Amino acid sequence: MRLVFTAFFVVLLMSAAAIAQPANGSRDSAPRPPIPKTVYLDSDGNEISNNEFVDIRMANPNYPDRTLQRIRPDGTIEFRLQKIGQEGMQVQDFTVRTVEGKEISYEQLRGKVVVLNFWFIGCPICRAMTPNLNEFAARYADNNDVVFLAMTEDPAADVKKYLANNKFDYAQAADARDVLKTFAISGYPKNVVISKTGEIVYWRTTIKAWDKFASVVQAELDKQ
Repeated sequence: MRLVFTAFFVVLLMSAAAIAQPANGSRDSAPRPPIPKTVYLDSDGNEISNNEFVDIRMANPNYPDRTLQRIRPDGTIEFRLQKIGQEGMQVQDFTVRTVEGKEISYEQLRGKVVVLNFWFIGCPICRAMTPNLNEFAARYADNNDVVFLAMTEDPAADVKKYLANNKFDYAQAADARDVLKTFAISGYPKNVVISKTGEIVYWRTTIKAWDKFASVVQAELDKQ
């Protein structure tokens, strides 16, 4: 059974002290204590945005959450994420066939930056992301050093029928169940960036921090 995960974030509710209400109805003029600052760190200790914190935390939503929390001496609340296990791994060679019948192997793509999306037709979150993915891919329409490839285990005939009425500008590989198994996809959607040397450098489920997604792709393109 394919699982679909909605990106969610457990928001830390910080409430200021209630203002006392004396018996005569007048308000206590004592100032409210300041709300503590909250900072978010990746596994290397770099400060990241709230959106990127959500993306990393939900990269593998089926895994136990091992986010570390501490309060600094100045009262700042710090959240530090654990490393995404897939990042740094080398991609196994794979071969898929597009809905147009073209065979694509990873060996053919080596030396390029590969942006992958794993999805299926019945996934509402996958469909909701498509316009943003299309817009992102359009930025690189004239760049031959980056490839945008989507994979689904849905049959090619069903995918072609779906795409006839739903724009998705990645190259589309169908009937890709065996390849999806090699990536150990446990929930959809999944968004992955592979470096020119075959290393997974970005692994997310949904994307809130689009600036981070873009910076990873551009950084890999800039490498010689």
